[in-house]
Amino acid sequence: MKPLVKICGVKDRETAEVVEASGADFIGFLFADSKRKITVQEAKTIRAALSPAIQTVGVFRNQPFEEVNHVAATVGLDYVQLHGEESLAYINQINYPVIKAITVKDQASLDKVATYQTAVAYLLLDGPIPGSGTGFDWSLLQIDDLQVPVFLAGGLTLDNVNKALRTLPVAGVDVSSGVETKDKKDAVKIKQFINQVKGVPEQ
Repeated sequence: MKPLVKICGVKDRETAEVVEASGADFIGFLFADSKRKITVQEAKTIRAALSPAIQTVGVFRNQPFEEVNHVAATVGLDYVQLHGEESLAYINQINYPVIKAITVKDQASLDKVATYQTAVAYLLLDGPIPGSGTGFDWSLLQIDDLQVPVFLAGGLTLDNVNKALRTLPVAGVDVSSGVETKDKKDAVKIKQFINQVKGVPEQ
């Protein structure tokens, strides 16, 4: 089975349509504070223009669960991705499948994995500064021991994603800055990245 691909930080319909047409499995909208933050209405408009086949993910960080559920319902999200210090009690209040992001700085960071793995649909293991394109030491991970599928994020690019997939048997990869040029999503890089992960030959 080919790895899943999630393109995160999409802010406009044109980019979203490129992501969908290129064969991505997930598209991510940021509702947490970020240079890639999108409004609820913008995300709703984009979601309406996409096929139901592509899964939409809303990214949040330490926001009230009532707000998260409201945004998810308004936009029509398929998943909620949590990037803060959300507890299991918090996760149980979310009305949607959860992707829990773990910021990996050292081995101690991975101790959190056991806490969440039975409560979420996916874990997302990210670099020390989420959204910065900074990776982490992949050798820290013991994916085989986990009971939940994992997305790998943090510093992935066309140049290293294949190595990452050879190193770690993850379910999927998540990329944002790695498919950007001058802080803007690059249609060519998006297509190339997805094709590379999916094993689609260059035309």
